[in-house]
Amino acid sequence: MGIYEGWTTIQKVYYPLTIAWNFILISTTILFIMQHNSPAIRYRSITLSVFMVIGNSLVTTLYLGREPTYDQFPCFVNIWVSSVGMPLWLTAVAGRFARLAFLYHFSQAKLVAGQGSQNVNDHYIDIMPKEKIASPPTLVLDQNWYYRHREKFTTKYIVKLISGALALQLALTLLVQVFTTKFQITPTIALGHCLVGWEFIPIYLTSAFYVFVLCPLFISWLRGVNDAYGIKRELMADFTLGVVAFLLYILFAALPILKGVIRVFPAAHWSVVALMISHIFSIVLPTIDAIKGTDNQVSNSNMASFESMLEDPQQFEIFKRFSLRDFSVENTLFYEQVSKLRMMCDGLEYEKEGLPMNILVEINMIYNKFIARDAEFELNLEAATVREIRQRFQAKDVGPHVFDRALLEVRNLMFRYTYPRFVKMSQKSLQETHI
Repeated sequence: MGIYEGWTTIQKVYYPLTIAWNFILISTTILFIMQHNSPAIRYRSITLSVFMVIGNSLVTTLYLGREPTYDQFPCFVNIWVSSVGMPLWLTAVAGRFARLAFLYHFSQAKLVAGQGSQNVNDHYIDIMPKEKIASPPTLVLDQNWYYRHREKFTTKYIVKLISGALALQLALTLLVQVFTTKFQITPTIALGHCLVGWEFIPIYLTSAFYVFVLCPLFISWLRGVNDAYGIKRELMADFTLGVVAFLLYILFAALPILKGVIRVFPAAHWSVVALMISHIFSIVLPTIDAIKGTDNQVSNSNMASFESMLEDPQQFEIFKRFSLRDFSVENTLFYEQVSKLRMMCDGLEYEKEGLPMNILVEINMIYNKFIARDAEFELNLEAATVREIRQRFQAKDVGPHVFDRALLEVRNLMFRYTYPRFVKMSQKSLQETHI
């Protein structure tokens, strides 16, 4: 009873709600980060997702926390927190759109380039609908636009762009602060009744740019993209919620006829509702999926069916195409090429005569493509495995079985992570995946 003594009814509602929501944000985000090695989380960009949470917390805490003391709330806090929170959330969403577009199109390029030059054009034509064929595929990854500009799609580079956008936003807010009296800090802090005003124009304009220009641009890159993790679906939901909340906020804040409604449900609460739902899509549901883990999925996908798929050329081709959506193209290409190497070595008595030149060329091609430093198709292998293979190549101690340990790891990765998602997909949906 003591903690609530002297509180108004609105304080008893909004203060606990604000605290509870931030507790949910922090706890679920910690769980999200703890599951960073799970495929359900890995491709969602931990850093950009955390940026979304920080923006979410700033905006929702401001909009909920100021409600009980609306008449006495410091006005400069309104404009400065809004200048950071909402742009941070919107730019993080835009950055995640860009990352997803890059991951898919880069995987697409690797899948085509990884086929090698032998019969690639025929294979490409066979699996592409006739109306989609525009030109033969690029065989050299260096010629691909996404590969050549891959550094511009790293999380580190995107964070720099977000930092630049926030710096610009804060500079505009600082300029506004110089000329405003409604949001003044000195000589006295302006208090209360400062939810609207010309001072918010820079925030509205930049938010409108992110919502109606930047995000739609990145969405256009996702045309035809259908990832195996539901990331596109999640981001589209975030974008839709952002658009609806932005429009409703402007509408309710600007129209005098809606003032009666605002007394019950403030205009800013549309943003609060949208951000709460967004957090469920972006953090809570992926975390639940990651905690469920792949152990249950593996139990439903027995090894016998997995082996059968690997031995069936048609099924493996479909599985390889699915790996595009799973962002694990390297694994299927490595498995395919090492399997081809093993077939080439069947019946060879290389211990007496040494390896034929074509076998040595194939072994070195696989090493340079998948294992060597800065390999274009670098595998996600244990450090000890990579170190062992590189040492053997440095010592010129290579043979048909040099990749056996790596192949075992790759098979395990495919079985534990990619195959469970593959078996869930219908044959019809897989046929709609275009390369």
